[in-house]
Amino acid sequence: MKQYNEYEDLIVARLANKDWEVSPLSLISNLNQPQTKPRIYVICSGSTFEDTRHLGDFAQEESLNFKAIITARTREGEKGVFAVAEEIMQRLMKWKLPDTTERISLSSFGYVDGIQNNWQYHVDFTFPRIRIMREEPQEEVLITKITQKVKVV
Repeated sequence: MKQYNEYEDLIVARLANKDWEVSPLSLISNLNQPQTKPRIYVICSGSTFEDTRHLGDFAQEESLNFKAIITARTREGEKGVFAVAEEIMQRLMKWKLPDTTERISLSSFGYVDGIQNNWQYHVDFTFPRIRIMREEPQEEVLITKITQKVKVV
């Protein structure tokens, strides 16, 4: 099963483009770095789990939630937030990642912040996978004593 950061890396590769920079969001302070072209940060924002009462004890559907945070100098125009967001949505919409059960579904788009012409918006999206319980090693029981009863006739 893939780790959350491995999904981030796959999404970064999918969004790679010569017109902007894209990477996982490794430091929150990166959001306020000055830039010359748009920047996209990808982050796993969490997950939710399906109710297990109907599934049994060995598997559970996990819905993974991700954000693509867009930072740009302008909102409009070819390299503005809105154009970049549209391209992100088109690249992600209905894309199926490895080890997942369904394609990506867009959740929301919205304003985050805007400081000194550093506009920040987000595109939220989700996709499900099945989390399977791993087998725990069984403890070996060592026989330390054997008792034999003999019936005398």
